[in-house]
Amino acid sequence: KTYRFRISNVGLTTSLNFRIQGHTMTLVEVEGSHTLQNHYSSLDVHLGQSYSVLVTMDQPGQDYYIVVSTRFTSQILTSTAILHYSNSAGGVSGPPPGGPTIQIDWSLNQARSIR
Repeated sequence: KTYRFRISNVGLTTSLNFRIQGHTMTLVEVEGSHTLQNHYSSLDVHLGQSYSVLVTMDQPGQDYYIVVSTRFTSQILTSTAILHYSNSAGGVSGPPPGGPTIQIDWSLNQARSIR
């Protein structure tokens, strides 16, 4: 199955990075406009931005981390949730997947790829 996730950064001061362990996201909408359907392993979501992504549940049946972490901050804050497959044979394994932290070029290149 494929699910649509709507990701919004409603914060006031901090950019965020969103990722789902072992899954790629197909970007289909930014701020209400359709985009080229590029694939990403993680997305930077800057202040006031909203994205819609499609995620296909095509991995082995287990639980996976959904991770959000701050970007461009001296202290990196991270929050996690669990993506649970209905046929899950086990919990999440290992630490949450790391993401980009202060790499400005990575973020700029990603922003340039969104059309």
